Amino acid sequence: MISKRDKFFFLSLLPFSISLLAILIITVIAITSRSIDSIAFFGIKLFTSNVWDPEHEKYGVLGPIAGSLITSLLATLTALALSIPLSILIAEYLHGAAKNFMSSIVELMSGLPTIIYAMWSSTYLSLILKTYVMDPLSKYLSFIPIFSCRVISPFTLFTAGISMGIYLVPYITALILESYNSIPMTYKEACLGIGATRYETVKILLSLIKPAILASVILGIARALGETTIAVTTVGNSMYLSSCLFSPGYTVSALVASQFGNAYLYKFAESALYASSLVILGVAIVLSFTGLTIMSNWRRRVVV
Repeated sequence: MISKRDKFFFLSLLPFSISLLAILIITVIAITSRSIDSIAFFGIKLFTSNVWDPEHEKYGVLGPIAGSLITSLLATLTALALSIPLSILIAEYLHGAAKNFMSSIVELMSGLPTIIYAMWSSTYLSLILKTYVMDPLSKYLSFIPIFSCRVISPFTLFTAGISMGIYLVPYITALILESYNSIPMTYKEACLGIGATRYETVKILLSLIKPAILASVILGIARALGETTIAVTTVGNSMYLSSCLFSPGYTVSALVASQFGNAYLYKFAESALYASSLVILGVAIVLSFTGLTIMSNWRRRVVV
């Protein structure tokens, strides 16, 4: 039997919960309504062509959409490569003050404004990547399509992906570390009980959180899709569509950030920006829902 106070407390909290869903629905409706004009006029060509010519009212956002997906995937893979070892180090090998210090560093990185990552990446990381990564790969592995183009500028899809990946490291690390620490101690005790080494134990525990790692990757991609500051300063901002990662490009967030200020001057420019944002919003919602569902199902099966 629920008391009157409990009912009142529940009802007082309900509007705050509903408001979040309402904000999401209103956002989707607003962006969709602002996209209708360009979608109705250009049709599917708006999403299958790659052109941005406001003077002649010609728009196609395939390049920015592809750039968003490519940089987000590259960013998440970069973050994953760094986050798994970092999570294992914090969970298994560091203790006491060293563990607290490393955990604090990760939390500090997660709290840094993205402009800090953007400035550092555009000033230093971009040049390092061009000199020591992109130039050698383009020279010796040019037979591979993604490395086939000559590196003209340090600001490329590759630079944006790596920069965003470093920004994502604290987020992915937190998800993996939380999942790793959620494994019941009985699993670890069972591994040690049969004589497994620490390496073998970690390997077994990592196999248990594979679904959680997959969910972290999916959630990481969803988060990277909307990153703007890092993208606009490192991606090159060019409506150039290429299979090569070392070419400059655009992401939807970078396109909106650079073009939205003057878009009202043209008939369909603003609507085209909303249409490209609608695609990214839809992909992000689907990925977030999928990732959270996988994570939830894994916790029900493994975590007691």
